[in-house]
Amino acid sequence: MPKPQPNHVSIMAPAVWRRFLLSFSCGALVFSVIIAVIYHQDVLHQRGMLEQKAQHVVALQQELLLFEFRGVQSDLLYLANQEKLTRFLSGDQSARSELERDYASFALNKGVYAQVRCLDTMGQESVRVNYRDGDAIVVPQDELQTKTTRYYYQRGLSLEEGEVFVSPFDLNVEHGQIQRPINPVIRFLTPVFDDSGEKRGLLVLNFLGAPLLAKLKQVSAGFSGETMLVNPAGEYLQTADPRHEWGWLLGHRHSFRVDFPVAWEQGKRLDAGQLRARKDLFTFQCVSPGHRPSAEPIRSSTKAIADHDLNSLILVSHVSSSVATAHSRQLLSQLLFMYVGVMAVVALLALYWARSSEIRRYHEQRIVESESRLRKLSSLLLSSQEAERRNLSRDLHDELGQQMTAISLDLQSLEKQEGGTRSNPLLRRAIEETEQLLKSLHEIATRVRPSVLDDLGLRDAVESFLSEYQDRKEMDVRSRLHFHRERIPSKIGENAFRILQEALANVVSHAQVGQVDVDIETDSEMLYMTVKDSGVGFELEEQKDSTRLGILGMRERVELLNGQFDLQSKPGEGTQIHVAIPLCEEGQSK
Repeated sequence: MPKPQPNHVSIMAPAVWRRFLLSFSCGALVFSVIIAVIYHQDVLHQRGMLEQKAQHVVALQQELLLFEFRGVQSDLLYLANQEKLTRFLSGDQSARSELERDYASFALNKGVYAQVRCLDTMGQESVRVNYRDGDAIVVPQDELQTKTTRYYYQRGLSLEEGEVFVSPFDLNVEHGQIQRPINPVIRFLTPVFDDSGEKRGLLVLNFLGAPLLAKLKQVSAGFSGETMLVNPAGEYLQTADPRHEWGWLLGHRHSFRVDFPVAWEQGKRLDAGQLRARKDLFTFQCVSPGHRPSAEPIRSSTKAIADHDLNSLILVSHVSSSVATAHSRQLLSQLLFMYVGVMAVVALLALYWARSSEIRRYHEQRIVESESRLRKLSSLLLSSQEAERRNLSRDLHDELGQQMTAISLDLQSLEKQEGGTRSNPLLRRAIEETEQLLKSLHEIATRVRPSVLDDLGLRDAVESFLSEYQDRKEMDVRSRLHFHRERIPSKIGENAFRILQEALANVVSHAQVGQVDVDIETDSEMLYMTVKDSGVGFELEEQKDSTRLGILGMRERVELLNGQFDLQSKPGEGTQIHVAIPLCEEGQSK
C-alpha cells in the first residue's frame, strides 16, 4: 500500500486555481493599465508633434510663396521703368528690337517666366517673348494676339502707376484653348506710361507655376501628412494625385471642398488655423500677394475674413487619423507582443505562487492542528499529573499517614506498659523517628498537592503556601492578594498555584535575593498574577537558548488556559513575571 503524501498539493486543486486567477488577474490589470497609459501618452505626444510639424511645413511653404511673389513683383516693376520701354510707348519703333532682345535675355536668365508681354490699351500684344524648354523666342508681330476679353486685361486697366495686379493661379490659354500640355501660370500686371506720363498699356509677366509647385512639394518632403494648394473656391491647384488638380478647368469634379466638405466649411473663412474634422488634422494658411507673413506661429483661430481675394492661395496640410496613429499603433503592437511575453511569465509566477501559497497554507494548517493536538495532550498530561499528585497526596496522608500514626501509637503504648524510671532507649528512638517520619509524610503530601487547595480554594492555598515558603526558605514575601471572585475554576486554580510555585522556586534558585513581591488579583473575568524580585536578573535572549524547563512550563500552562505570559528581566535589575488568565468555566475553555 503506497504511503500517503500529506505534503502534496495538486496543481489542479480548486484552491490553487482560485489563487492563480486572483494573482494573474491583478497582474494582467496592472500591466494593462501600464500599456494603456504608455499608448495614450504616445498618442498625445504624436498628436502634438504632428500639429507642430504641420504648422512648420505650412509656414515654410508660406515663406516660399511670398518670397517668390516679391521677386516677381520686383522684376515686373524693374521692367516697367526701363527707358527703352518708355521710348517704345512714346512712338520710337526702333526701341522694339531692343525691348525684344532685353525681354528674351531676361526670360532666358530668369527661367521662371513663360511669357513677357507688353499690351497696348486696346488689349493687343505689342511685344511678346515666349520661354519654353530653356529657350526664349520672340513672337513675330503677325502672330501677336488680342487679349481684350481676358479678365486680367480688364482688371489691369484700372491700376495706377506702381500698382501690381496678380491674377488667380490657373492654366495658360492660347487662342481661346487651354495650352497642352497644361501650363499653370500666375500673371503679374502693372501699367506702363510714355514719356508724357500717359498710360499706354500693361506689362505682363506669366510666372511659371510648375517650378513653384515643385518647390512647394520639395519643402513638404518628409512630412508624414499630405500638403495641398487650393484656390478660394476650394479647387485643387496641387494635391497628392495630379489627376485631381485643376478640376474646374479640365472638367472633372475632384476638389477639396468635395473631398473634405466638413473641413472646408470650417476652414474656408479662416485666415490661419488648425482644426480637426472626422478625426483628421487640417492646417490652413491663406496667402495673398503682397501679404507679409506673421512672426507668430499658426494657431487655431476663429478670426474670419469677409472673403478671400480671388487671387489668394490657401495652403492646406492634411494628416489622416490613420497616419496620425500609425506610430502609436506600431508601438501598441510592440507593447502587446511584450505584454503576451510578460503575461506568460506572470502566469508561471502566479501559478508557482498560488501552489506555494496553498502548500504553505496546508503546512500552516497542519502545524496549527499539531499544536492543537500538542496543547490538548499537554493539558491532559497536566491534568493527569494533578490527578496523580492528588491521589499520591491522599495515599500518603490517608494510608501511610494512618499506618505511621498507628505504629507511633503502638510504640507509645508499649513504652507506657514497660513503665519504670528507666525507659528503653531503642524504643524511645523508634518513637521519635516514627513521629519525624509522620511529619515528613505530611510535608511531602502537602508539597505534592496541598489539601487546602481542594478543600478551601486558591486564596487559602496561596496564603498557606506563602507562609510556609517564607518560613522554610527564610524569604521575605510581600504579598497583595485581592480576590473579588470567590469561586475560581479548579483547573485554573491548580495551574495558577503551580505557576506561583515554579516562579518562587526560581527566585530561590537563581535570583540571589532575600525578598520577593507577589501580587494576585481577580475580577469577574480575569486573574492577574505578578511575581517580582530585585535579584541578579538575566538576558532574555540567553533564556531562549536555555535548556531549563521552569519558565517554559509556566508559559505552557498559561497558553493552555488562553492567557498571556510576560517575562521581563535585565542583568542586575531583577525579574518580573506577569500572568493574565481568563476566568472562563472549564467547559468553555478553548
